Amino acid sequence: MGRMLAVLLLLVAATVGPAAAARAGARAPAATAGDSCRRLPEGKRLRLNLKPNTELVDLISWISAITCKHFIIPGTIPSQGKTVTIIAPQPITAAEAYDLFLDALDSVGFTVYSSGRVLRVIETSKIRSVPIPFEIDRKAPADQ
Repeated sequence: MGRMLAVLLLLVAATVGPAAAARAGARAPAATAGDSCRRLPEGKRLRLNLKPNTELVDLISWISAITCKHFIIPGTIPSQGKTVTIIAPQPITAAEAYDLFLDALDSVGFTVYSSGRVLRVIETSKIRSVPIPFEIDRKAPADQ
């Protein structure tokens, strides 16, 4: 929990400045998961401040905080052991951060898929055994 809070504080510092980050840090213990989402405006850039060898759960918490996406992480993912390092020297948009996140997941053998209103994290090797729903466009002209 402490690492997730530190990552969120780094994100706040990168997007709103040191004074606001200090104020957010003063309130951080009272914050709940429901109010940690700070969707960035389209095109707004942030500096990536993840530490080297970031744990997978911390990475997912970070991307959830800046994209406001909800994730389900299975208990089969070890809480220790799966780590990634992302280096981005230039400020990036939330969309670019999400692309980096997906690439980082892929680098350790994981991916995400949509399941209703949430994204589920799954091992890439197990994706074939998951019943992923798909939609058929009923308005498309029928092939004849």
